[in-house]
Amino acid sequence: MDKHYLTPLFSPASIVVFAGDPDATDAATPCAKVLIASLKSDGFSGPVTYLDIHMSGTLADLAASRADLAIIALPHDQVAAALEVTGRIRCRAALVLGSNLGAAPCAELLAIARRHGVHLLGPNSLGFQRPQLKLNASAAGPLAAPGPLALISQSGALTSSILDWARRNAVGFSAVVSLGPNTAVDLPQVLDFLANDGSTQSILIYMEGIRQARRFMSALRAAAYAKPVVVMKAGRKPAGSRAALTHSAAIVGSDDVFDAALRRAGAVRV
Repeated sequence: MDKHYLTPLFSPASIVVFAGDPDATDAATPCAKVLIASLKSDGFSGPVTYLDIHMSGTLADLAASRADLAIIALPHDQVAAALEVTGRIRCRAALVLGSNLGAAPCAELLAIARRHGVHLLGPNSLGFQRPQLKLNASAAGPLAAPGPLALISQSGALTSSILDWARRNAVGFSAVVSLGPNTAVDLPQVLDFLANDGSTQSILIYMEGIRQARRFMSALRAAAYAKPVVVMKAGRKPAGSRAALTHSAAIVGSDDVFDAALRRAGAVRV
């Protein structure tokens, strides 16, 4: 079977990291500090190369560092340059951790990713975890225990809360994916990957809204046909709906209509 197009993102064989000097006392960003510590301690088996956007040498020199995935945890004004280098050395996927970027910088990053054919998760995302690969590419706390359940969440705060609960209750995960509001890799694409992921036996989704309803329902239907899918959705009550809209700028929609669509797709709402 051919590899899924998101395999370089969620199952990378090798990684390049833009997060400043890994041996420096002061990290480039809070996310960089957490990321570097995780990559050093969790035991990811593939090669990890740290790159500096200001390093000397040509792009041909940098091409020797080509990897499946580039992880960027840099200050706002350096993220675009790092993503440009990512594309030029032909990384197929990139994760931008944190950043809290506004609409214009996010649009610039999406344009760079499209130009280079890079599958981009982030910015404004807590990242992801793949416990069976011993890969914690996130700012969501310690690496979760491995298990058969995959979590996709549109809320960083809820991602962290679920992981805290899971650690206390010995619940493991095959994948944990935090989706920011501006990411190019979206919920339907992640659902499609997990539906075909051999280590995932069931999927839990926390969502605050839908941007492309047709694509989402198609992906949900296919995933629910392959394995159990449980959906937690904000906005069951008017106050929750307003909070979700404020937080993610996503369209929540009619709760009754959403419930009916979930039932038709074969998913369960809790």
